[in-house]
Amino acid sequence: MMLNSLVLMCMAATQQGELRPDAQVLRVPMEYASVQAAVDAAVDGDTVLVSPGRYVECIDLLGKAIELRSESGADCTTLAGDGCGSVVCMISGEDASTSVEGFTITGGCGDVDSSGVRRGGAIRILGGSPRVSRCLIMGNAADEGSAMHIEDGAPTLRDCWFYLNVGWPQVRCDGSEPRLIRCGFEGDGIAWSDVGMITIRDDCGPAGACCLRGYCVMTTVDACEDAGGQWRGEHVACAGDTCPPPCPADASGDGVVNMTDLLRVLDAWGWCP
Repeated sequence: MMLNSLVLMCMAATQQGELRPDAQVLRVPMEYASVQAAVDAAVDGDTVLVSPGRYVECIDLLGKAIELRSESGADCTTLAGDGCGSVVCMISGEDASTSVEGFTITGGCGDVDSSGVRRGGAIRILGGSPRVSRCLIMGNAADEGSAMHIEDGAPTLRDCWFYLNVGWPQVRCDGSEPRLIRCGFEGDGIAWSDVGMITIRDDCGPAGACCLRGYCVMTTVDACEDAGGQWRGEHVACAGDTCPPPCPADASGDGVVNMTDLLRVLDAWGWCP
């Protein structure tokens, strides 16, 4: 899985956000072996703080007004469903006092409803308005909302990047009004709003601009290369002209229109499926 090579580097990173002074901090894995175990033990106002690593589990926030936060950001900390359903569920009316911040969320296949349809590959939200920020949501699949399914909710998504999720649309909204701030989508999604610099990382090694299909993401060089992006250099910030717009003729996505692209077109010649 991409990004895991950075775990050792991330162990020395510090968290930028300040914890609430009245919050009890439940640490994973130092105090609790799994993220879900810490969530089960948490009460309203607590923070579940997750150290760098890969955690293979599906998590239900259980309607609790808690913060689920990684210690060192999405570059360093992965929640991997590995086919267990929706990786993160907030289906008990969680409001804005519930938040998820700083994870790569991957490997989800969605929860199956009564009609046999899989909904919300990475995240499923039902009847709530939680906050999701600084997350890389990639490599998930579902019938409805390959990355996220929102029903009767109004969540706020901030500084998140949706990438390589299989199924259209990436975010499915039913009777919902999500707010997206500085979020970006690779390929087909629900588009974006308030787009500025998208930052999915925290203090996990030197940052720089990474171009992914014409979109700019602030991350590390290893994460950029693992995702197939073009690294623009350390400490280079995303700006309006940092990444060139996508080139439709570049079928291979390597930034050059050449014989490889022509061969790909010839190989796919004929009626579209």
